[in-house]
Amino acid sequence: MLRTPALADRLNAIISSQILSGERAAGSRLPTETQLADEFGVSRTVVREAIARLRSDGLVITRQGVGAFVADTLEGMPFRILIESDPTAPRQHARELLELRLGFETEAAALAAERGTPSQVAEISRALDRMLAQAEDAGDGGVEADLQFHRAIALATNNAMYKSFLAFLERHLRQQLLTTRRNTAGAGRIAEIGAEHRKILTAIAAHDAEAARKAMRRHLRNGIDRLVTL
Repeated sequence: MLRTPALADRLNAIISSQILSGERAAGSRLPTETQLADEFGVSRTVVREAIARLRSDGLVITRQGVGAFVADTLEGMPFRILIESDPTAPRQHARELLELRLGFETEAAALAAERGTPSQVAEISRALDRMLAQAEDAGDGGVEADLQFHRAIALATNNAMYKSFLAFLERHLRQQLLTTRRNTAGAGRIAEIGAEHRKILTAIAAHDAEAARKAMRRHLRNGIDRLVTL
């Protein structure tokens, strides 16, 4: 049986999709808690939690004694990544995340090459050394060090937005890396991944923005290809 938080997540995703698709029009009133509970076969507690999340996401506003309404504008809605419950979703989710990273991290590598200080480049190098040393570990296989490597590159852009966006992505990146790292280890491709990271570092250390951009793009493209062939 699904727990209340999981049910609330699911109801939140359904109503969010209805709002974003226009099925529930801006300014329209949502059904009452009782009506939503009956419609989706959940408790009113689940409905209240889902509505609270919709409100915090800027999709819904509540008026005391009146009810909940679809927001007139979605300008205040935060960016979120939703994971589908479909069995094929993890692989699809990983691919879409890698495609998102293509644009974001490719330019981050270029900026790090242009702006990174000696101490920042040294931190990228230390993270890579840790990742390579831990690559064959039975634990996380260097995943945390891999995250530190990409985090250090974001910091080396000296652009606070890159740092903040990568921090937002990290929860999703960790799961993606854990999954793909286990698969690539079984396929004997850990050395290949390490070499790709080394090329990124070499380009950044040489302050060659175009080479850093190409090396990061190649690494992420190869990640997509590896996902398809696993």
